[in-house]
Amino acid sequence: MTKPGRFTIQLSGVFILLSIVLSILLGLSVGWIAKLVILTSAGINPIKSSSDSSSAAAATMSTDIAVITDNNDGGESSKGMSGKDLIKQLPAPKVLAGKQVPYTTYTSKSFPSEGTSTSSTLHIDRTVPLTTYMGLSSQSKKEFDGGPDFRSDNKKSTGEDTKGWVPLHNNDKNNMDEKSSSCDSCSRGKEKKIATNNAKEGSDGDNTAAADANVSSLNDDGHNDDSDGLHLPAGQHLLVDIKDVDSEFLNSETRLASAMIELTNESKLTLLSYHCHSLVPIGVSCAGVLLESHVAFHTWPLEGVITLDLFTCGGGKLVPLMPLIERLFSVKQLPSEGESEEDIPEPTMLWAHKLRGFREGFAPGYVRTSNPLDEGLGWSVLGRLDFDMKRPLLSTKTEFQHVDIYEVMDPNSRDLESYHKSLSGDDDSSYESMHPELFVPNKVLFLDGVQQSTLYGDAPYHESIVHPAMFAHANPKRVAIIGGGEGATLREALKHKTIEKAVMIEIDEGVVELSREYLKEWSDCSDLVGSTNDCFEDSRAEVLYEDAMKYFMTGFPTNDGVNGEIEKFDVIISDALDPNVNIEFATELYTNEDYIQSLYNALTDSGILTIQLGESPDFESPADEVGDFENRALIMKKLEEVGFKSMHTYTESHCQFEWPWTILVAFKDPDTKKSWYRTVAEVDLDIRKRVLPTKSGAPTLRNYDGATHHEYQLPLRVFEAIYCRQEMAPEECNVLNKNENDDDSSIVYSPVIERRLNHKLRADKLKL
Repeated sequence: MTKPGRFTIQLSGVFILLSIVLSILLGLSVGWIAKLVILTSAGINPIKSSSDSSSAAAATMSTDIAVITDNNDGGESSKGMSGKDLIKQLPAPKVLAGKQVPYTTYTSKSFPSEGTSTSSTLHIDRTVPLTTYMGLSSQSKKEFDGGPDFRSDNKKSTGEDTKGWVPLHNNDKNNMDEKSSSCDSCSRGKEKKIATNNAKEGSDGDNTAAADANVSSLNDDGHNDDSDGLHLPAGQHLLVDIKDVDSEFLNSETRLASAMIELTNESKLTLLSYHCHSLVPIGVSCAGVLLESHVAFHTWPLEGVITLDLFTCGGGKLVPLMPLIERLFSVKQLPSEGESEEDIPEPTMLWAHKLRGFREGFAPGYVRTSNPLDEGLGWSVLGRLDFDMKRPLLSTKTEFQHVDIYEVMDPNSRDLESYHKSLSGDDDSSYESMHPELFVPNKVLFLDGVQQSTLYGDAPYHESIVHPAMFAHANPKRVAIIGGGEGATLREALKHKTIEKAVMIEIDEGVVELSREYLKEWSDCSDLVGSTNDCFEDSRAEVLYEDAMKYFMTGFPTNDGVNGEIEKFDVIISDALDPNVNIEFATELYTNEDYIQSLYNALTDSGILTIQLGESPDFESPADEVGDFENRALIMKKLEEVGFKSMHTYTESHCQFEWPWTILVAFKDPDTKKSWYRTVAEVDLDIRKRVLPTKSGAPTLRNYDGATHHEYQLPLRVFEAIYCRQEMAPEECNVLNKNENDDDSSIVYSPVIERRLNHKLRADKLKL
């Protein structure tokens, strides 16, 4: 019996099952009808879109703003939110001939946005390999030949260079195509190739040689090379900003996509897919997935600006791509009606190159200091994005080292506008056009990535390493120069009337020849009365291309020399590698006892030795003996041991290095050092008497004079601090006062005593 107000319904199982099925069918029908209504209102054929999407291997998703049809021929048809047909011909990426591209999985999610008018996605077309493509130099007159070559051939372009990208030397062309084409991809974490150790059987010596070759490759151009099965968690990043670009080009999705494809094709990169959006009201953003990593850009058409970045983990260098990027994306604006083409500014390109990831600890045998891109070249020039101008003039290898020369313009000291004014010549009465030499871009020389010299720091550095010692000597007739391949040290020595023979011993003839071609200002003696246009051609100059250590150790094993065959020198100037350079040859220059003894033997009784000792310490630096400058401490100790009677350090801060530079002068005769402490007037008078005049009437010396020498006479306070941080601090470091009757005649090197005595001497002069 049922209680009042309650009832019971009994349903059969068949009824319940049918109800569920009907509900599902009703829901699907409502959803499908809603989809048809939405897509039809957007002007899209849902039936064609669905079939094309499945046949194109999920190239697009139903949630995209525009549904893309990839017909494997570079064509594409899509419709935007307005419902209008948007017929585009965006090119599809192609497989380069001879390149094997592994199959990959693709996952994508797109989100509708009111700020986007169209969206396009294209995938690599594997059906038609790209059998031919034009090389970099075949289409561009602007060519930089540094680093591994990205081209299918080694032909060079001809014609005038309008942007400064000039054809350069490269001694490794034969291996470049093989190297760059072998870097097919960047596997993450695991080797994709199996080493063929059993393909060749060899001795342990052969294996060692192979290992050494591998280490050399890692420390050189192949530091990212995947061809040996080693895949480092590292890569290279190229950042490019360009302004004053044609607005129509920047708003054309088709032209921009074509430029991106051409960039990847000509650089032998593999573009797996890319995705582009045309923005509302204007602008384009594209991102491409490379087998080697990615490429992306964004445009501001109204402002004429495009920013681009390219990241790869392959073995080929990216800097050589700069002229290609400039040609493809630096499209000059077209003049409007009534506007002169001369009024249209040339596109300005800022760029930076950075090494990313980790190499040390992951690549066996990799040494950071042996990779030029990981040294000063990388962080002081390539890594900076703020230079108004940065163009490579040279990147090549000699028999001994890698040489890079860059032309740069730092906006902190000079600007492009002033530079352009300086080029106007007689048509302009501006200060810039009347003094163009003050506004030219700076040139920077790197050897193995370490900065050696700059155009604007040339005179301060080379005058400071030559003239203090030369003027401290009463009558220098013979001078020897160790290193100095640029020719600037030789140039400064030849300015002295007393010089009869200047012998330059440089092991690397390639550096000399390249410097004479690309750094002509460094060896220019054309303005010196009685000299020649090229300092190397001066009759007083003798250049020996040999090992300086061998030259001195063979020629001067004893204080008497070798049967008097080689005449001794009045001054020896060592302008060689820095003491903190981490290579064996540099260490030998500062620590080999036989070599240091031979330098002493090669000097006359009143001879003077000058050595550049690298960057100056700061007040937070440890003692040289325990820091990176151990070699600096060692050579100073050994110079004292072989017999030098007095040594002094001084600093030049205008060389345009990152730090002030330290130079050491060592006297063989203690009486000779007395001229070191001459007055400003005495030094200036000696300069006037001794140096050769110039044809133009300009001063012969640009940086050095009596006042400058006065600054060199006393070591900086920081050298006293470093000197007293030795593990066994010298006694004078613990004494507050020194007996007034003491002198420094027995002290070879002590910045503490030298500073005290000089302060006292100057105080006495003031009393008089």
